[in-house]
Amino acid sequence: MVSTRLRNGLAVVAIGVGLFATLGESSTSDHNATNNAPNANAGTGASSDGEGGGESSASTPVPIGTAKTVAKGWDLKVNSANLDADAALAAVNQFNTPQPGTKFVLINVSLTNNSDKPASPLTNVKMSMLPSSGVAVDSTSCMVSAPDMLDPMAQMQPGATATGNVCFQMKPEDIATSLFLAEPQFTMDKVEDQVFFAIT
Repeated sequence: MVSTRLRNGLAVVAIGVGLFATLGESSTSDHNATNNAPNANAGTGASSDGEGGGESSASTPVPIGTAKTVAKGWDLKVNSANLDADAALAAVNQFNTPQPGTKFVLINVSLTNNSDKPASPLTNVKMSMLPSSGVAVDSTSCMVSAPDMLDPMAQMQPGATATGNVCFQMKPEDIATSLFLAEPQFTMDKVEDQVFFAIT
């Protein structure tokens, strides 16, 4: 009887080990199939889950006038850039003067909410300028009233597009070689999710 119980116990263990190995192989195969599958969004500036990244890079930025997915459910397009916007801001308010050693830059963008719920750009998309130094300049660097300003707090319905200027304050020597950088406001992979846009 003892040997029968022992055989039955070993049989259960063997079945369990075999089942575990089969599941492990299946999981590995599924993982490899997923990793080796072609990205359906390759070349669109979006990864398979709809977030930013794709083929955009600092050396191959998205051209002006081309829209790319920059966060889940959000597309962005750089329409134009005013790289010497001091006069444009002064025309709005005479007290709009840049900090010493800096100049104002206006980037005109269009943001589209392609998600299925109302939301604001502020909670979904982070926008900045990236000079060659690699240290990003946030849009909070320009806390002034700019012409045709994009309202980052405006609630946008699904399918809605908002167009407006995003203002930055930058060192003059950094402006010409800078890129516009957009990414999800919250991301687990900044390298994968960054989208670089040309401004010239």
